[in-house]
Amino acid sequence: MMQLELFDYRRDYLFESKNQIAHYYDILKETKNTISYAEHIDPEKGYAIAGMEYEEYVDIKKNSLNGLTYDQILTYLKDVKKEERIEKYKALLKFRKIPFEADLFTWHNDAL
Repeated sequence: MMQLELFDYRRDYLFESKNQIAHYYDILKETKNTISYAEHIDPEKGYAIAGMEYEEYVDIKKNSLNGLTYDQILTYLKDVKKEERIEKYKALLKFRKIPFEADLFTWHNDAL
């Protein structure tokens, strides 16, 4: 796991893998107002479905954390199996009554 600090905000990779088909990575990051967890799939050229890239994400506003910290979220996510991570994270937020935005975002990349 690698941690980058850009502009005093954190970014932690929880998973990263690359093969001939795609680059896969899961990341927890913060900005001034939000903490975001996202799972990315960036297909390699020739393997994308109609040139699509994918990101499934969960965003939380920092002013809605109800005492939950970035470090607690990071520890929780690291302790959950990758395959269950995003669903269990959303369940935790619902249990703690923390509002969040979640979606699957796709976009077209002409280079693929």
